[in-house]
Amino acid sequence: MPTVKRILRATCVKFNIIFSFLLLVCAAPVLADNKNMVCDPDSNVCSVAVTNNYRASGEVAKTKWDIRSGTYVLSCECDCTSQENKFWLIDTAGNSPVKTIESSKIVSSIDIGKNKASVPDSFGLVPYCKNPQVNSDVLINLQKIPGPDGATQPYCYSVEKSIAADVCTTSDCEAKKNLVMRDFAKLKDESLSEFKNATARLYKEKVRFQNFPKEQFVALYVSNFGYSKSDQQSYNDIAYYWQQAGFNDDAIWLLEKVISGSPDRVVAYLNIADAYWSKGEKNRASDNYKKYIDLMMVSGKKQKIPERATNRSK
Repeated sequence: MPTVKRILRATCVKFNIIFSFLLLVCAAPVLADNKNMVCDPDSNVCSVAVTNNYRASGEVAKTKWDIRSGTYVLSCECDCTSQENKFWLIDTAGNSPVKTIESSKIVSSIDIGKNKASVPDSFGLVPYCKNPQVNSDVLINLQKIPGPDGATQPYCYSVEKSIAADVCTTSDCEAKKNLVMRDFAKLKDESLSEFKNATARLYKEKVRFQNFPKEQFVALYVSNFGYSKSDQQSYNDIAYYWQQAGFNDDAIWLLEKVISGSPDRVVAYLNIADAYWSKGEKNRASDNYKKYIDLMMVSGKKQKIPERATNRSK
């Protein structure tokens, strides 16, 4: 899209962006008939179906959502040898301007681990210029360049440590942001479900889960869509995983919201009691264990009360 490219370059300001806030763009899986979002269980990056086509002639439009940062990226990728592609980074919090990147590919270190020798693109497998040395859960910028003399293939992918991004204020960028925000609202249930699924996958992995979003994700979700009782089961499950992983403050914050919205949510009292107990706040824990036991007794479920609740309520 040469016309758009000239406009963007004329109106953008350069700055560097940290890869943990980028969105991975790779080959999109086929979406199930009843889903608009399909997430990679390893990278926690999702392919998203959008309602409008924003590509130019000869380009492939792709939309991705990074669960970790909450960022969407729209990309126009050429079906060509050079792989000179454009990416629009859009913050679903709505507070940041659109950012644009010109790159070949942005992939996760997990994807590099799956394809250690080469990078799949439109023309088959293309080797790395040098063996990539990357860390876990880092997003990597790849630039396709001519291969060195004597190489078996004419091109190779170079691993770049950082990337220059542009702040874009054109009408085209604003239109793309509006497109994402409309679709994001339609996908709220799927996004919360996928966040819960990712949390369930990662909470036992101490290193990876340390930097995975917790309160900040749910706070943004509630800010965008409000608190709904229909989300309570997901919130309770998420808080349980947080507590099990030792993030007791995050769990207490969320469970207090659940209890405030539904004071009769029985299991929430058990989970928040466990969180307080793990923090060493025994009196608060005891109060919540007692409340949990009272509600269980009223509902005729005495036999289902765990022994720890009885012992710790005294």
